[in-house]
Amino acid sequence: MLNLLRKLRRNNRGVAAIEFALLLPVLITLMIGCLEVTFKIWSTQKAEKLSVTLADVIAQSQEVTTSDLNALVSAVNKIMEPFPFGADGAVIISSVYLPSPEEGDPLGEPIVNWQRKFPPSGGLNVTSKIGVAGANADVPDDFDMYEKENCIVAEVFYKYTPIAPGLLFDEAVTYRRAFFKPRLGALTDNPS
Repeated sequence: MLNLLRKLRRNNRGVAAIEFALLLPVLITLMIGCLEVTFKIWSTQKAEKLSVTLADVIAQSQEVTTSDLNALVSAVNKIMEPFPFGADGAVIISSVYLPSPEEGDPLGEPIVNWQRKFPPSGGLNVTSKIGVAGANADVPDDFDMYEKENCIVAEVFYKYTPIAPGLLFDEAVTYRRAFFKPRLGALTDNPS
């Protein structure tokens, strides 16, 4: 019996399999964590790209209509691929204008001239962090505007749903915005 125990103690067969079985949960957790971080960063970059693209394309227009905005926003799902945007996202496009003192604004505060939310119904239930149409706009302190100048702001909200909720991330809404000054037209008129 003692000889049998000595043989078993010296037998190395199966050690690698036991070590692999012990490390497998750690390796799986590490792999899921790496995928989770990668997808979170990727979805944030996609939202950033979407906000920049929308604001830039609108700022290149001479005038903006509601049908132009609808056509432009129809490309949102293509830009956000492979992330589903429909019910998990919202886009708010605003025109921020700094009126002159003659136009009734002695304080020199920019206002939200007009605003559109896409999709109009459904999607995420969010409100603009810039402000609402007709009210003072909340723009960054270092963003310079001059009298009678307009700016197009595209805000993107995207609710990222993790692969393994609670492991590294919980469900959270990513917010990205982009500011572009119009190049070919004032774009102060409310889209019709």
